[in-house]
Amino acid sequence: MASKRVVSIRVIRRISVYYEALLKLDLPETTYVSSKRLEEMTGLSSNQVRQDFFTLGLTIGKQKKGYMVKKLMRELKRILSIDRGAKIVVIGAGRIGQSFSAYRLFQGRNIQVEAMFDINPDLVGTTIGKPGAEIPILSIDELEPFLKGHPEVEIALLAVPEEVAQELLDRLVSYGIKGVVNYAPRILRLPREAKGVQLINESICSAIYKMVYHRNHPQ
Repeated sequence: MASKRVVSIRVIRRISVYYEALLKLDLPETTYVSSKRLEEMTGLSSNQVRQDFFTLGLTIGKQKKGYMVKKLMRELKRILSIDRGAKIVVIGAGRIGQSFSAYRLFQGRNIQVEAMFDINPDLVGTTIGKPGAEIPILSIDELEPFLKGHPEVEIALLAVPEEVAQELLDRLVSYGIKGVVNYAPRILRLPREAKGVQLINESICSAIYKMVYHRNHPQ
């Protein structure tokens, strides 16, 4: 059984990478996957994989066989809290925001985009997504009442121009949002009064930077 101790964000990031790798492998639930196979998929060493699983108290591996996919997926989902699901909003309905909202794999990861928000009058009042699963694009002026009426929504993805990103982050925090993933091309800072709020400044290019570095600095 996994420990309930608080886990560092670095470990959680690696756990999310392992989980994504398992989804992409799409192995039968009753088969086993080795730490070496996870190394091949993620670029993280098999020693790191085993160390992370040991740190989390995962004792579901079998010597020379590895980890049963069904049990490992269940444990990683529980550690990441994906088993509880997540309802989110996307701020910014441009190309990046719409690509996030239409991301077909969100559904398989138990993540639901409840609404998008924008200032563009040509977008406000429209929807994206397939019939029966449309996501509304609302005016940014509706953000506060929407969040007050949907307290289950605690996470926001920020995909807006850099000049308005900090202002919108401050507003999201004041409206009660507890987690923000920032995709604007600017490093944002949480306001001083923010308590218990998690901010991740994400970079779409970070994986490319890593690849470029390894391409030019072969081991």
